[in-house]
Amino acid sequence: MTRPRKKSNSGLPSNLYFDNRRKTYRYRTANDGKWYPFGTDRLKAIDAAKQLNLEFMKGRDLVTLVLGESAMTLAAYIEQYRREILPKRKLAKGTLELYAVHFRKIIKALGGKPINEITVKIVADFLRNSTPRSSNQVRALLINMFTHAVAEGLIPDNPAISTIAQLEEKTRKRHTREGLKAIRGASPQWLKNAIDLALITAQRRTDILSMKFEDVRDGHLYVIQQKTAKATDAAWIRFKITPELQAVIDRCRDNILSPYLIHRRPERKRQKQAEQKEHWTKIEERFLTRAFKDARDAAECYATWKDEEQPGFHEVRALSLHLYKKAGKDGQKIAGHASEEMTKNYQRDHAEIIWAEAVPDLDISEITG
Repeated sequence: MTRPRKKSNSGLPSNLYFDNRRKTYRYRTANDGKWYPFGTDRLKAIDAAKQLNLEFMKGRDLVTLVLGESAMTLAAYIEQYRREILPKRKLAKGTLELYAVHFRKIIKALGGKPINEITVKIVADFLRNSTPRSSNQVRALLINMFTHAVAEGLIPDNPAISTIAQLEEKTRKRHTREGLKAIRGASPQWLKNAIDLALITAQRRTDILSMKFEDVRDGHLYVIQQKTAKATDAAWIRFKITPELQAVIDRCRDNILSPYLIHRRPERKRQKQAEQKEHWTKIEERFLTRAFKDARDAAECYATWKDEEQPGFHEVRALSLHLYKKAGKDGQKIAGHASEEMTKNYQRDHAEIIWAEAVPDLDISEITG
C-alpha cells in the first residue's frame, strides 16, 4: 500500500510539498526528482502544481497514443482496486458489503469515463445526489481509491479530496421503552432474542450475530468486538453470566441445531447463499436490519415520526447504555469502550489477552415482559 502523506501535505496536489522548517512550498518533478521553490502563497503554489501535473499527464497521454493504449476507465480501475488494494486493508465483511453497494453506484454513474478525465466537478455533482451520510461514505472511499491511482501515475491529482464533506445532521431518534417493547412484540422469536441480547450486553449488531454457544464457559460469555477484522481494533470483554443474561441465553436454545445464539431456519435454502455463510443458520446483518424494520413498521410505535427519525436495531444499544446509566451502573465496561485493560492488550501485542470484566445485570423485564 502507498504511504500516506504527512499531515502538512494533506490536501495538496501530487508532487507539491510544504516545508515546515522554511514555511514554504516546494514542487518535485516526477521524472527526475528535482525540487523547485514555490514560495509561501498556498493558493498560487497549488494552482501552479496542478498546471504542471496536467502538463506531465499530457505527455503521458501522447505516449499511450503512440503505443495504441487507451486510458483506463474508472470501472476498470475499481476492479483493480478491489482486487489489489482492498484485501490489504483487512476490512470487516460488513464494510466490504457496504463498499460493494457504493461501487455499484459509482460504476453506474461514472464507470465508463476514463479515470484521468474525472474532475472535481464530476465528483462533486455525483456526491450531491446522495444523502449526507451516504455522500460522505462514498467520498471517503473515492479519496482512498484516487490516492492509489495518483501513486500509480494514472491521474495527476485526487479529484475527490478537493470536494467538501456534507454536514450530517443526526435526525434518528432513540428508542423509547414502550416503543421497543411494541417492536419486540411484533418480532419472531430469533429477533426477540437479538433484541434481548442487545439490551443486556449493549453490543453492536455484528457482535450480537457472532456470539456462539461455545463462547459461554466458566460462568462467563466471552465476546471479541470486531469493528474491523484487524485484531488491534478488537475489544475483549468477559460478561459474567448473571441471572438476567442466563435467562436470555436460555431463550436462545431451541430445536434448531446451530452454533450461534441468534439463529433461524431459512424458509428456503439457497445454495449460493449457503456456501457464502459460515453456517446455514447464521443471520446476516442486512437481514437483521430489514427484519427489525418490518417489526417496527408492524408495531406502528413511532407512527408520528418521519422516516429519517425512525430508530433501527443499532439504537437498541443506545437505549441499553441509557438504561444502565439510569440504573446507576457502569456502562463503559458493558459497551467495551476504551479502558486501561484494553490498552494493555494493544501494548502486549496479544501475547496474553486481558479480558475486561463486565456484569450484565440490567433488568429488562419491563420490555421483555
